[in-house]
Amino acid sequence: MYDFLLLASLFVFIGTGIAYLRHPAASLAHPASFYLAFHGFIFVFRPLVARWYDFDFVYRLYEFQPSLDNKITVILGANLAMLVFVLASLAIGSKPALHTPQDRFAEIRLRMLWPMLTAVGLITPLALFAQFANWSRRANDFEAMVRDASTGNLVNIQGNGWFTDAALMMAPMAVMMVWLSRYRWWGWLYFAGFAFAQAGTGSRHALIFAVAAVAICWLLEKGRKWFDWRAVVLGLAALLAFNQLVIDRGGAVRTLVDDDLGASYIAEGELDPLEHMDFANLEYFEYIVYAVPEKTGTWDYFAHTLQIFTEPIPRALWSEKPVGSPIQHFSLWDYGQPIGMTASLPGIGWMSLGYPGIVIQALVFAAIFGLAYKFLLTMRGGPVARLAYTLVISMTVLGFRDGTLLTLVRTAPFYFGPFLLALAFARFARVRAETPHALEAEQRRAMTPAERRRALAERGSHAAR
Repeated sequence: MYDFLLLASLFVFIGTGIAYLRHPAASLAHPASFYLAFHGFIFVFRPLVARWYDFDFVYRLYEFQPSLDNKITVILGANLAMLVFVLASLAIGSKPALHTPQDRFAEIRLRMLWPMLTAVGLITPLALFAQFANWSRRANDFEAMVRDASTGNLVNIQGNGWFTDAALMMAPMAVMMVWLSRYRWWGWLYFAGFAFAQAGTGSRHALIFAVAAVAICWLLEKGRKWFDWRAVVLGLAALLAFNQLVIDRGGAVRTLVDDDLGASYIAEGELDPLEHMDFANLEYFEYIVYAVPEKTGTWDYFAHTLQIFTEPIPRALWSEKPVGSPIQHFSLWDYGQPIGMTASLPGIGWMSLGYPGIVIQALVFAAIFGLAYKFLLTMRGGPVARLAYTLVISMTVLGFRDGTLLTLVRTAPFYFGPFLLALAFARFARVRAETPHALEAEQRRAMTPAERRRALAERGSHAAR
């Protein structure tokens, strides 16, 4: 039965993909494409590999064994989420992206040159300092982090989460520099510096975010709907870097600078292909179905979203700050050892309210990214709007994997902060240029000497009266 369901899931995915490709809005930049890529790899291709190799690493680590009913529920729930997300995002973003003339990009780049360079110059020292502070934490096996026994969450007891995550701001700044340089070498120098610093932290999502944003940015600017060989090369390079980071969590990069005392991880050779935890959302979803509601006796009822309101407050200012959501109906740690679990969009939906929860969670995410597509690409469509959209859609790389609104809210200030600061500088420069004194100075610069003398004479005669 399970084998039949895996094959049926494959055919449903193929059929959905073919139908999607026939839609006029279909393109690599559309939110539906990102979800289909996520679903196809995590819940279609990898389960076939898992079945062939009989994956059991996560089951042993988490100390649980899903039943056949649990596994069937996961496949059905994952396909339900895919269908709902694709249909909803296409209903919202139903039109192709607007066309923008190439000369418009040159004009906007010139206008945004100093605002972007100023924003990058101001923020880079802070972000770089945070990057190397994260290097130190990783090299010393996260000495500032303690795991809460009741919830399993890591708690920062020494540092500040806002400062730790400030390192993420190098990702959007790397994208901005590549865009500003028109994809020339000097923009890639900043990108390379960011990639090196990010690799040393052992964290992968910021690097994948930046690669995805640059690739989509290039395709949108060139008016291409699907793949370009340069975007493919960039994606392959990111895949190689991701694989290396999976193996040693940045240890090889850190040893180029200093000794590394970070924890050792299971060597890639000890696991079957794709069995490592970075792609194990299938097993994580199975663990959730295994526990909720059969063992918990209740659903979460979306109570986890309340953490959005407590998360921004530093623990240094609120010593009694709850670990996780302020309202928790159960703890998944009571039924196993879900270390490093990322629930995924359908997994969070199931934990919240079963199949209806999956539909709700998929609709919410489809609305967020579908509305971003509609507003930025089909209603505005200018160069700055396209750049903003690349930053939005690239958040799906992490958002679909974690499946929580908290992930989007937590990372948005850092993935959008530098861009918004550059827009503020540009707005300030524009307002200043439009003041009466500035306009008068501009008019004087445009006058011939004779016209300037005549204007001064007229002003003197008016004053004499």
